[in-house]
Formats: sequence, structure tokens, C-alpha cells
Amino acid sequence: MNDFVPARDIPILLGAFFVLSAAIGLMRFPDLYSRLHASSKLVTLGSAGIFLGVALEFAQTEALTRLIAVLLFQFLTTPLSAYLIAQAAYLRGLRPLLEGPDEWQALGKAALLDTDPNGAPPER
Repeated sequence: MNDFVPARDIPILLGAFFVLSAAIGLMRFPDLYSRLHASSKLVTLGSAGIFLGVALEFAQTEALTRLIAVLLFQFLTTPLSAYLIAQAAYLRGLRPLLEGPDEWQALGKAALLDTDPNGAPPER
């Protein structure tokens, strides 16, 4: 008894591998920013593989259309939500642990960190 269908099972296995990698990244990476990167990118790729395998299993137009719509929605919203979470953490004062170019500071958003929570300008 062999239920292995390569066209269906290989995308699902790849998707499961990406989701497992995201889980390992969440546990192993040192700060919020790198954990967000792992979770947003790898879960999106993993779900794409799983959805592709499920679509090939069903082989119906209605199921394929819905899976494509869900996948499109996920591709649009997951990176945006990860970006907004990272920006909120940065603006709340959580600095990245890894060294690198600070693009938000270059854009002037780091100036918001210097303001008083009541809105008063910083003392110089």
C-alpha cells in the first residue's frame, strides 16, 4: 500500500519543512526582528507549499480558486503585518541586537524615540 503521490506530497513536505524552519527560527533567533523575519517569510512559503499540495489533491476548480484567494491574501498581509509589528517595536524603543544599517533612523523615525510620552520635545 503506497499512498505517496509525488505531485501532491512533495509540495506539502516542502511546506511542512518551511513551517518547521520557522518554528526553529522563533526559538533560536535572538531578538524580535529576526524572529519576525523567520516567521513571516517561512510561514508564507510553507503555507504556499501546503496549499499547492491540497489544491492538487482536490483537483477541483472551486477549491483551487479559494486556495489561490487565501494564498494571495496571505502574501499581501503577512509581510505588511510583520513590518508594522517591527516598526511599532522600534518606535517603542526596542533596538535590534544585530548590527547593521539603521534605515528607520535614516528616515527620521528614530527622532520619535526622543520625545516625551506626553508629547513634549526632548531637552537638549
